[in-house]
Amino acid sequence: MSFMRIPQSLPSMFPMFLDFLPSERSIAPVFVQLLKKMQDSSHPFYPQLLMIDGNGILHPRGMCFCFGSACHLGVLADLPTIGVGKNLHHVDGLTNSRVRELLEAEDNFNVDFVPLVGDSGNTLGAAIHSSKGSCKPIFVSVGHRVSLASAVEVVKRTCKYRVPEPIRQADIRSRDYLRKHH
Repeated sequence: MSFMRIPQSLPSMFPMFLDFLPSERSIAPVFVQLLKKMQDSSHPFYPQLLMIDGNGILHPRGMCFCFGSACHLGVLADLPTIGVGKNLHHVDGLTNSRVRELLEAEDNFNVDFVPLVGDSGNTLGAAIHSSKGSCKPIFVSVGHRVSLASAVEVVKRTCKYRVPEPIRQADIRSRDYLRKHH
């Protein structure tokens, strides 16, 4: 497993905008370097798709041609990416209460996911109850070079618990690393 140290001088006031700060302060180039290192060494597990713990086009600034970390990293790495958010950012008229109403509507009672269509008429993502008994949905959105239908299918297939297993494992392992080394 590869790790890179990231300076802790990043501002914490606006975490949802970190990926679009000037490139020397952005986190995405660090991931691109790790991917390049894997590719250069012909790593046997070079990814065919990236699942990002963050948003793709379902992003507060998405309507202004500023997108979430899944879009940013996907474009830089030229890999298909999916954004998986645990919380909904209010965007294009989509609010927590509006999404809750959609999920609880009779028409949507037995469906696997609910498309999130903003006031603009654009489909920005999908809300999914990813595992049986899960009360809180996760929010899936297109990052780069993948359709929403494919993104939803991949996420559903990788959910053992609420969060897709690749993201869950990355979270567990990074916390373990930090606990051991800090």
